[in-house]
Amino acid sequence: MPSSTFRDVKQDGGIATRPLRFCVMPIAYCVLEIYLPYSQSLKEKRMVLRKAQDRLRARSNFSIAEVDYQDLWQRAKLAAVTVSSDNATLERVTQQFVREAENILEETLVDCQVSYIDP
Repeated sequence: MPSSTFRDVKQDGGIATRPLRFCVMPIAYCVLEIYLPYSQSLKEKRMVLRKAQDRLRARSNFSIAEVDYQDLWQRAKLAAVTVSSDNATLERVTQQFVREAENILEETLVDCQVSYIDP
C-alpha cells in the first residue's frame, strides 16, 4: 500500500516528511499490428521495426515496445503509451502519433487500436 507521506533528507542531515500529492493524468495506449511480407528472418524484422520505432520516438513523446509475435518473421505487434496533463492534449498528440505511424509504416500497418485510460 502506498505511503501517504514522502521522506526526504534535509541539508543538515535530518529527515523531513511531507504529504504526497498524486497527480491524475490520462493515459493513451496504442496497439499497432504490423505485417512484414518481405521479411526473411528475425534479424531483418528487428531492423525494420527498430528503424520505425526510432522514427516514431523522434517525432512523438511515446514509449514504444514490441509486445507480441517476437518469434515470427513477418508479424509484429507494437504498443505505444503516453500521458498528458489533460484529455484534449492527449487526444491531439495521440491522433498525431497515429498519423505518423500510418506515414512511416505505410502498407505494413494492418491495424491500429487506441485506448484511453482516465484514472
